[in-house]
Amino acid sequence: MASGAPALDDLAQLTPTLASLGWTERLDRWAEEVGPALADGGGEGPLVKGRLARVNRGFSLVFTGGDALLAASGTGRTGLGDAPATGDFVLVRLDPRDGPILVALAERTTALCRRAPGRLPEPQVLAANIDVVLVMHGLDRELNLRRLERQLVVAWQSGARPVVVLTKADAVDDPEAAAAELTEVAEGVEVLPLSVVTDHNLERLRDLVPPGNTMALLGVSGIGKSTLVNRLSNGQVQRTGEVRAGDHKGRHTTVTRDLIPLPDGRLMIDTPGVREIGLWQAHDGLAKAFPEIDRVGTECRFADCEHQQEPGCAVRAAVARGLIPLRRLEHYRDLLVELVIQDDQIEDRARRTEARARAEAEDVRDQVRPNRRSRDRSRRK
Repeated sequence: MASGAPALDDLAQLTPTLASLGWTERLDRWAEEVGPALADGGGEGPLVKGRLARVNRGFSLVFTGGDALLAASGTGRTGLGDAPATGDFVLVRLDPRDGPILVALAERTTALCRRAPGRLPEPQVLAANIDVVLVMHGLDRELNLRRLERQLVVAWQSGARPVVVLTKADAVDDPEAAAAELTEVAEGVEVLPLSVVTDHNLERLRDLVPPGNTMALLGVSGIGKSTLVNRLSNGQVQRTGEVRAGDHKGRHTTVTRDLIPLPDGRLMIDTPGVREIGLWQAHDGLAKAFPEIDRVGTECRFADCEHQQEPGCAVRAAVARGLIPLRRLEHYRDLLVELVIQDDQIEDRARRTEARARAEAEDVRDQVRPNRRSRDRSRRK
């Protein structure tokens, strides 16, 4: 945070009611359904409804409608199955002895998700219950089409609506022409050149995200995510850093995923810049990010055509006629291979887990049998 900037718990005052956090009647029904089961669990203290504003190791900041509280959220204490994520709607128990504890997560309507860093195939939720994903790229640098396509796959897979935002539009002579160049890369997605210096298209962005909606920001460091948050919040909500002139890389000034209420009733989830974003079970997102390949692919001779060397491939025929850029097909193949390998890894891990469970069950059974024989001999005596 910048010096003098409001803390996140102070920002909670911008959401004076649960409805201003996005809480709905559906969530009221959910809370009424799970409340009795939580009471039967033996916990003490009232339940409070809220939305996660920040998730830290073991604790989370929760906005509850005008107030904020810090709740224990580590799975060891809460017993939650899923790891909580910024944007989750939750129930918190105000335990009289241990303090606030996160005890329930509502089912997510949408989730911006990537493959977690590391060797194990696991998901990491970047933002939950969002309406719009702002896929952000800076016009002060060369556009990386492969990165943009990958991010659009992730954005589409979230279930929210993607919008491509080209920041720093004041850095080029014709930002609208730059936006037009992305038509084939972002079919069905609005591409919005934006400048917080001149306020170019700032009102258009507001129109795309109605009050009460939540937008998540996705992009690398140094492209102006935190600067946009500052501009829309009319203050220094997020700390910003300089961008190196040589390579246009920014410092990671945002290190947590924060839910930020805006004065106009909108909500934003700012995320740390991610240079590489792994896909997570994103076959649907892949089809939506490459709609021309998905459309033409229905005309292939084989339903499982991979658009490689199969006879009767309509996609390769479209590439030969210049209807689909070869670059697009090649990147589509790369992303598809990534997802297929991931599917195999997930299946293999599931098999290993099942095998371990069977082995443990057999060990328990083998231990029980000798005890039964010993009891039977005692009875006969």
